[in-house]
Amino acid sequence: MIGRVLAAGAMLCGGAGAALAHPHVWVQARAELVLDGKRNLVAIRESWTFDPEYSAFAVLNLDSKRDGVPDPAKLDAMAVERLEAMAETAYFTQAKLNGRPVTFKGGPSPKARYAQGRLTIDFTLVPQGSTGPVRNLVVSFDDPDFYVAFGLPPDDPVKLSGSPDCVLRLNRPARQAKEGEQLIPDEEATGTPGAAAAAAADYTGRLLVACP
Repeated sequence: MIGRVLAAGAMLCGGAGAALAHPHVWVQARAELVLDGKRNLVAIRESWTFDPEYSAFAVLNLDSKRDGVPDPAKLDAMAVERLEAMAETAYFTQAKLNGRPVTFKGGPSPKARYAQGRLTIDFTLVPQGSTGPVRNLVVSFDDPDFYVAFGLPPDDPVKLSGSPDCVLRLNRPARQAKEGEQLIPDEEATGTPGAAAAAAADYTGRLLVACP
């Protein structure tokens, strides 16, 4: 699982203490839900900003000039690799359209940038096959293993485009995972079925779209 890969990176950066509890990686997620004129879901544009510890690990050896500034081309190549790897986790993006699960594929040209000690990856997901017009749509970002904690920035992290008749509402999670705050022991998260998913549930927000 890519969540385990991300966790391994964080532990390498943080030392043995980081391996004691979940989560190990923290992401601030932004998203744009894109509908067409017939209210079909055509894409979800996502932007993930990682915690400084994981960011530092992820950009190691990407600065060919050894100046601490990652090469743009290498950052983008890394974004392509990350998006391909995340396919096995359904991109940590769950969606139900009119009550039915939506399966996504990675879109073209993911990008990555590194600023102020944080890595941000921008990518697009595209539904596989026709989904039909949206009546109601529910989207969430989460890792059921809780290796990765997804949060939503305090400003306006989500938006809806392409269909002015539809309404978007953000249901923020009951709790916000703080960077560096580990919430469930690794032994419990990996050894007790459902424990990690139950712990993650309180930290998962939802995007709700309703169309007439």
